[in-house]
Amino acid sequence: MSAITLSFLFATSQMAWGQSDILKLNWLTGQNIPNTQSIDYAVVRLDGYPLFVLAAPTLNQKVLLEQRVQDIENQLHLLANNNLDANNLSITIKIDPKNEQPVIAIQDRYLMTVTNIDAQIQGRDAKDWANQITQILRNALIKARQERQVPFLINQGLIAVGTLLAMIFGMRAISYLQRQLKLKQEQEVAGTEPEGDALQAANDPITELEQRLRQKLRANLSDLKRRALEICYFSIFGVCSFVVLGLFPYSRWIQSFLLSTPLKIAAIAFGTYLLVRISNLLIDRFAGFLKAREFEVLKSYQRLDLRVSTVSQVLRNVAAIALIGLGALAILSAVGVDLIPLLAGAGIVGIAISFAAQGLIKDVINGFLIILEDQYAVGDMIMVGELRGLVENMNLRVTQIRNNEGQFITIPNSSIAIVRNLSKDWARVDLAIRVTYDTNPDRALEILRNLAEEIYQENFWRDRIIELPEVLGIDDLQQSGMLIRIWIKTQPLQQLLVAREFRRRIKLRMEQEGITIGAL
Repeated sequence: MSAITLSFLFATSQMAWGQSDILKLNWLTGQNIPNTQSIDYAVVRLDGYPLFVLAAPTLNQKVLLEQRVQDIENQLHLLANNNLDANNLSITIKIDPKNEQPVIAIQDRYLMTVTNIDAQIQGRDAKDWANQITQILRNALIKARQERQVPFLINQGLIAVGTLLAMIFGMRAISYLQRQLKLKQEQEVAGTEPEGDALQAANDPITELEQRLRQKLRANLSDLKRRALEICYFSIFGVCSFVVLGLFPYSRWIQSFLLSTPLKIAAIAFGTYLLVRISNLLIDRFAGFLKAREFEVLKSYQRLDLRVSTVSQVLRNVAAIALIGLGALAILSAVGVDLIPLLAGAGIVGIAISFAAQGLIKDVINGFLIILEDQYAVGDMIMVGELRGLVENMNLRVTQIRNNEGQFITIPNSSIAIVRNLSKDWARVDLAIRVTYDTNPDRALEILRNLAEEIYQENFWRDRIIELPEVLGIDDLQQSGMLIRIWIKTQPLQQLLVAREFRRRIKLRMEQEGITIGAL
């Protein structure tokens, strides 16, 4: 905005830059162009300004049409760069006796022939349209000559300097804001929260989760601000550079080039990247909103955290694939590829691939159902057949787990028929202890209950054990001894740690009490 404002401040009554005209044809052209696929069009330009349209039948005429336009533009540029006097400018029209078509000449030098199809796309007679082109050429050449005069170039140079200064000022301001944002992010990562809040979070798990969520939301917001500043930075550079290119007749043609295929491709690619980033941020924000609703119940929040994290990861992947696919189609359309046959062919190929890749389709469908039904999520401990491990990654096609030996196992979702989730909501330790027949069962049960009460009262284990361990009693009588069963309900993924500690304490306590474990 600063660059545009300075441009108008420095501007005179003359046309300062060509952006206002470069996006449309001259008002005398392009009004009645028919929408037909049997005709190719090409625009004749001078110094980046569109003048008029030439046409030719589509069949085998594309190259000839482009060559025709190039020859006309070369002659116009040659005339504009010469010391052309507006008073002595001679543009004449003669009728070719062979085909009775108007022939336009400038300074008695052949320029072009106005064909019937050139006039037909304008809905006008060939001679009438030739007279109109003559007036367009006269005005364009006079304007081109005026723009090459020293006073005009000096004026445009002042505007260019003002635009560049505004660009530098804007880019430096954005760089300053980026540094401030980066410094703020580093302070947040270093942990600048008050000591009292940190102590409260350590003692209250829900408070800790709230702080974690707030930190993640702040991180997402900071990332959005950083992306916005990057967009502003490059936008200022691009817009100001584009304005400067349009100030001079010698460089204005670059605008037309940039507004054609290269800039379209760059804009589509940049827009696709931006949409992917925005979709990721929106998904994270929505996931944070869902988590924030479950702070009152810690167990619900923990499960929701796993599920929402998994779903958001899958949604990010799906959104990225969809947006990249649309971006690729938009780029193909920008370079002139007809998408209708391409999409029709892709549909046929897709049907053929679907028959050949039924396993892949089954993977995707089963993966969708796994996520929808919340069978398991990233962070769960699961068993699939004989395979057991922690889910580290999952998508619509595969589930990847790591077992106790550190092996990373990839399982196609279609092969998962029965899965055991060992950590959903809560877990249980199933302890079975055999003592000899000469042991008083009541005394053994009392010792185990006391031991369960003792470990449950300790703060470290209280955070991992949900309920007081339940000593069920004598569960079996065999020759090897009496079997006593104990159930311990724990937090997810804590059952192994609790079981190991409980067994260790049982061994030590039984030795103290003189009770023999197992058969003699």
